[in-house]
Amino acid sequence: MTASNMPADRRVRRTQQMITEAFLSLCKEKEYKDIIIRDITERANVNRSTFYAHYVDKEELLQKIVDEKLSVLSELSGNYTDAYRPDFDAPDPYFVALFEHLAAHEVFYRVMLGKMPSSFYTSKMLGVIRDSFYARISNIGKEQKLLIPLDILLDYTSYSAQGIIEKWLSQNMMYSPHYMALQLTRLSLLGVYSSMGLHGERNGA
Repeated sequence: MTASNMPADRRVRRTQQMITEAFLSLCKEKEYKDIIIRDITERANVNRSTFYAHYVDKEELLQKIVDEKLSVLSELSGNYTDAYRPDFDAPDPYFVALFEHLAAHEVFYRVMLGKMPSSFYTSKMLGVIRDSFYARISNIGKEQKLLIPLDILLDYTSYSAQGIIEKWLSQNMMYSPHYMALQLTRLSLLGVYSSMGLHGERNGA
């Protein structure tokens, strides 16, 4: 990138950011189907030609926003695929990064998980989270035998994480990202029954 292109690129990114923020704020107030381009341009304080210079329609705008966030979420999970050694008093770095990312993009995730049809974004996000757990499991030494079938383990961990994320956002993030990361780490380490104070025995243990 040449120095002469940098100001123009910054202007493009700034304009796209303004349009994105305007669109998401409208999604918090209105149903997606009721939002028209004029609503977006008036909220973003840009003219229609500027909008159409970047997006064909609101569907393309939404898709680009989603693709960008999914890409970031996927890259985030890819940074924490190394074998992890659980620690009751130290949150899993992946959970910390995940909840900090969610907090930093709160409006987007509130809209996607709370306002859009569940099939539109929730399933895509769930897939990324599931893939992140799969990558971590795959990096565990092959001599470490799984105690639960892989598909059930992945479904349990990913659906649990997704459900907690949705609840946390719906409750206005009443706990800090660090606190949430620590509690998920402890739940993962202890298991549900031990977390409840119940202790059982495993045959052959």
